[in-house]
Amino acid sequence: MKKMALAKEKIFDAAVFLFNAKGYAETSVRDIASRAGANISTISYYFNGKAGLLEYSFVTFFEPYLNLLEENVANLKEKGASQCLKDAIRALMDFQYTHFHLTRFVWREVSIDRQIVREIMSTYLMKERHLLESLIRKGIEKGEFRSVSPGMFIIQLRSQMTMPFLNSIYTTEVWNIPFQDRFY
Repeated sequence: MKKMALAKEKIFDAAVFLFNAKGYAETSVRDIASRAGANISTISYYFNGKAGLLEYSFVTFFEPYLNLLEENVANLKEKGASQCLKDAIRALMDFQYTHFHLTRFVWREVSIDRQIVREIMSTYLMKERHLLESLIRKGIEKGEFRSVSPGMFIIQLRSQMTMPFLNSIYTTEVWNIPFQDRFY
């Protein structure tokens, strides 16, 4: 059983690496199998092909990402909106930093208009919006935040949180900040 889980993880890691290096569209199942040292049928067995790997990437990223956000929003009554937002941002950035390659791939794919992305948006991203919006509205209501459009606030916040991953070349080459830097 452990061997099967290890094979699945190896395939997933190879896929994420190749999706980042070559792009999703340019990566073949053969490429993934070769990098993982696996048989193509094993990829089919675990993921139902390349599209299944894409879906698995989204689930692997968004489930813990949203769990972290939910955990922080749940502390709203005890900590207040401002502290919850700070804690959520730190937790989400730590998560993204820890899973840099997956994060980079997922945010890049989310920026491309495709059917699967629309499906992801209708579930995961709408849940993220709801959680952040409820936090911001409560902060405005309690006087912790000035009165702003929650939508614009969220767009700006997400832009700041995704920029290092979407524009990693700019960050590392222009600003000379390697992604291994803890404050990246």
